[in-house]
Amino acid sequence: MKKSEGALLLLAILCVLPFTVLAFYSHPALDDFALSNYLRTTGLLAHVWSAYLEHSGRYASSLTSFVFILFDAYPQWYGYQIFIFLILFASGLFGAATAATWGTQANTKRVLPGSVLVIVGFSAYPWPAEGLFWLTGVQAYLISLIISCWLLMLLAWLYNAPSTSKHPIGWVISAVLSFLIPGFSEIWAMLIPLVGGALLITGKWPVRREVYWVIGAGLLGCALTLLAPGNFIRLQQSSEHSGGLKIGYALTQAILGTGYILVNWLANGLLLLLTVALWPLSQTIARHTGRSFLNRLTNHWAVWPSVLVLGLFTAMLFCFLATGIGPALRVKNLLYFYFLFCWFLGAHALSRRYIAPVAKQTWSPVWQYGLGVGILCYFLTDHNNSLQHERIGQATSSVVQAYRDWLSGSAARYDQQQRARVALVRAAAPSIVPLRLDPLREQPRTIFYYDISADERLWGNVAYSQFYGGPVVYVLKAGAPR
Repeated sequence: MKKSEGALLLLAILCVLPFTVLAFYSHPALDDFALSNYLRTTGLLAHVWSAYLEHSGRYASSLTSFVFILFDAYPQWYGYQIFIFLILFASGLFGAATAATWGTQANTKRVLPGSVLVIVGFSAYPWPAEGLFWLTGVQAYLISLIISCWLLMLLAWLYNAPSTSKHPIGWVISAVLSFLIPGFSEIWAMLIPLVGGALLITGKWPVRREVYWVIGAGLLGCALTLLAPGNFIRLQQSSEHSGGLKIGYALTQAILGTGYILVNWLANGLLLLLTVALWPLSQTIARHTGRSFLNRLTNHWAVWPSVLVLGLFTAMLFCFLATGIGPALRVKNLLYFYFLFCWFLGAHALSRRYIAPVAKQTWSPVWQYGLGVGILCYFLTDHNNSLQHERIGQATSSVVQAYRDWLSGSAARYDQQQRARVALVRAAAPSIVPLRLDPLREQPRTIFYYDISADERLWGNVAYSQFYGGPVVYVLKAGAPR
């Protein structure tokens, strides 16, 4: 392993480190308490069936609600659950990017693609509080990303296996994972057919009966998710509330929203620097004449940019039609990794189209130092172009913000305040008299989602009280009028 590759691997580990530490300072949000209370009296399968018929087609998300049963039984393990999912996610990103290069001449640089994806993924993670540290968000969205990484790794392994090998268990697992992914979100159910169409366009694949089973399982999952009775009930309720579908408004907002997302994510200097850092490796893989999973995915340079734009637009349009507003932050977390998937495949497709006369194994030392300085500046800068004193030190990277929340002690103080609240509620006897709780003095941006309200009658306040067996609660400053 060369020094530059080792440096990027170390940087990837450092990008994940603060999030794993903050996992042990994180606490549940009100949705977590509500769903845990619900599953105390409703079986898991009954919940899956009821949600599918009355609320949405997210059957896989409902199935993974068992994490709330575990949380209900061992609430003190909440941080460990978040930690485990974080490790699975980081290792999944690393493994998926690494698996794409299996079987090529780039085997000596296995850590490079994985390191780059982990760095870009965590440093610009749109909203960690809702995507990584909120158990409901983890169950509904992060698990689907983890499973997607597993499926990519498994398909890369099966593709590079000798043609005489059957691997029936591997194909069965691939089909199961393919079926589960669209069942986590309607967004997935619309993106997967786009990706599947892109795979068909990119060239002839080795025809095996098992491949059709995997594709069919994914499409079946998409159909089950989108055609669920619960979706039509929600759509009717949304239409009645908003006065009907406003297609013209939704189309306009979807176009503007897609453009805004692309401008902001493409303007990420770190993404551009690391894409340049991968270029020599991409050229090496492009010259590989044997079986290559990555080369097979990127036969046409225009496919993945088109799939990227169309996918983002479809997701935006769906959200505006269904809710009248843009995607929730947790949905943008999912879309960000869809963006990265299409971006890096598109970049490699361009590399294959414009192969340099001489393949370089790596950049020259001058270029490597230049890229290193650029990456360092990205993590140090606060983008305070006007040089205003009050804006000095603002965090513009999710990783920098995570380190700030950890090392400043903000997360630890937040943890102490949350624990004090729980102890107070548990010590109080059940009563019709509401219990006032002080507002949280610390609200670390990386792990804090939202707080208990000032109205003890709201569902979240009631769920919190029921979970801990105490009186109903509300949050208000001492002496403040109600």
